[in-house]
Amino acid sequence: MANAIVMPKAGNSVEECLLSKWRVKVGDAIKTGDIICDVETDKSAIEIEATAEGTVLALFWQEGDLVPVLQNILAVGNPGEDASTLAPAGGKAPAAAEPAPAPATAAPAPAEAATAAAAPATPVANAPLSPRAKKYVAEHPFVLPEIAGSGANGRIMEKDVADAFRSAPHLSPAAAALRADGVAAPTAGTGVSGMIRAEDMGKATPAAQTPAAPAAPAASSAPTAKADVITEKPFPQIRKIIAKRLHESLSSMAQYTLNAEADVTGLLALRQRIKDQGEALKLANINIGDMVMFAVIKTLQKHPEFNAEFADNVLRMHSAINVGFACDTPRGLMVPVLHNAQAMSLGEMAKTVKGLAKQANDGNLNPDLMAGGTFTVSNLGAFGITTFTPVISAPQVAILGVCKTILRPVRDNNGDISYRDFMQFSLTMNHMVIDGAPGARFLQTLKGIIENFELVCIAG
Repeated sequence: MANAIVMPKAGNSVEECLLSKWRVKVGDAIKTGDIICDVETDKSAIEIEATAEGTVLALFWQEGDLVPVLQNILAVGNPGEDASTLAPAGGKAPAAAEPAPAPATAAPAPAEAATAAAAPATPVANAPLSPRAKKYVAEHPFVLPEIAGSGANGRIMEKDVADAFRSAPHLSPAAAALRADGVAAPTAGTGVSGMIRAEDMGKATPAAQTPAAPAAPAASSAPTAKADVITEKPFPQIRKIIAKRLHESLSSMAQYTLNAEADVTGLLALRQRIKDQGEALKLANINIGDMVMFAVIKTLQKHPEFNAEFADNVLRMHSAINVGFACDTPRGLMVPVLHNAQAMSLGEMAKTVKGLAKQANDGNLNPDLMAGGTFTVSNLGAFGITTFTPVISAPQVAILGVCKTILRPVRDNNGDISYRDFMQFSLTMNHMVIDGAPGARFLQTLKGIIENFELVCIAG
């Protein structure tokens, strides 16, 4: 009996996943636990394992499709079984394994064989567009030619329209506005590279003009320039989501940044003592980043207006401190969230942060562990950055950038000069909610906690 494998619910907040790559094809034999496909959510990339075994009878979705969770994605069973009853609504018709060719009574004539091999795919007029293809056409003003879709039953996928966009005539902004009002667009225009301008709208396609033959270039002894090689890199789904969210953040808030520094000479000395005595005293592996994160949590307890979200003209301050921390991973920026951080000791927090960072880097972090953040920390100090402008993760109201440590001379009250280590901080806030003075007070509190870290730890 044929069985279906469904798209798992990768976290309570996930409603659909992008099927980015199939790892199996119709006819493959799979076992429970085998990787069958790669999917992407709005926060992470995940490998999907088989929950049944047998021969793959059908793949119900195309690469690039957005698949609702708990929908059937493929069918497995014994070779030859019918899997059509397992096909979900919105998926494609099940693709059966190719039957073995019947013995031919006579070989086709060479000319006929050559003609059949060279016959191109017939374009499907008015073929249906996938939702992603429709979105691409809406966002890119051009005339979509008649193309053959690569999806099931000639369905036109996003890749098909993206390929057509590279060679099809584009519309100027004015022409695009006219087309939106119902004015017909020709298949080519009079602009550069056939661009369709406003004056071309509603007219027939202009006749092709034969350019005059260029004059033969004069002989030159100058070396021939190397041809420019352009390498196109597909934009992964997770990168598109990051770009969209950051753009929305900057366009919906009045963001500004304050910079400050704290003397971390004592903090560095404490870190060295922990490192030296950690094994003997069975201390957790605690680094400078962990200490700074702990200080941020203590600071947020004293400034609850920063541990908040702003939406629909309402400021929602949280009692639970859920700190997100930016991670650079092979798949792009990910922000795991340390939930209820105010209840953790320094050692517990350090262990949890390292575990979340490893899962994010390995690509198997549950999307629920990247949701619910109330404040974010972005640490670029290891990259040598002295100051930067972090972008707020909406609807949060602030984000702290942690920068590198700088050694500089300091003169004391007696005029003596000594060298001290200072760490730089960049605090970006939503000016619609937080003014400059509260931001300055937040940084003052953070500076005081960092410069007196041992006393804060003793006081709890």
